[in-house]
Amino acid sequence: MMRHPSRSLSVRAPAEVLRWPTERSRDWTHKFVDSARASSSIMAVVAIGSAVRPNVASADLDLIVIRADASSLGRTVPLEIDLRSYSAADVDAKIAGGDDLLGWAIKFGKALFQRSHYWDRLVNSWRDRLPLPSAAVARERAASAHKRLVKLLEFGDGDASQEQAVSYFTHLARAELLDRGIYPASRPELPSQLRVIGSFQIAECLDKLLQTKLADIAEIDRLLKVPV
Repeated sequence: MMRHPSRSLSVRAPAEVLRWPTERSRDWTHKFVDSARASSSIMAVVAIGSAVRPNVASADLDLIVIRADASSLGRTVPLEIDLRSYSAADVDAKIAGGDDLLGWAIKFGKALFQRSHYWDRLVNSWRDRLPLPSAAVARERAASAHKRLVKLLEFGDGDASQEQAVSYFTHLARAELLDRGIYPASRPELPSQLRVIGSFQIAECLDKLLQTKLADIAEIDRLLKVPV
């Protein structure tokens, strides 16, 4: 009797990923991890973001790949997967400099593959001295997102405006948390973290944007005018 391919794959797919955005993303990741095992240039494949966090919603998958050399991965990645590649020679310096993604990976990430305990050693090296990302950089990103959002609202593009509003309030939330010395978790967890420190307005705006499809430009504009 022939086994259903997706059922067979689900047993073999990395268990560290709690939610897959699509079957295609699961298939691709499984094959990529298999190819990483066969490639001496890949030191680790780490999943980050809401897909590896319990009890939150997720719509995409973020992967970090650390390579022993500067060669290109040369792969076509599904749209629902955001893959970032780093050279192992640069990783320590980037973590020390407050790199957002690598820092998040050290604190919350899940290794799907690692060669010779590379990732375990890296985490152990940085766990007790992990620097916070820059709150100032987060505010700069929020300001840039705000400018783009204002232009989109002027054009009347509801879908793009909502996406940009999520980006704006996400960066703003991260800046608020970093100012308090709190490491931001995944995006769906930010509102809860904000409420703990009393940033209720930003929490409510981000919650609404994440949970509701706002086609109404006026409603997005109203959220933008909420005092934060």
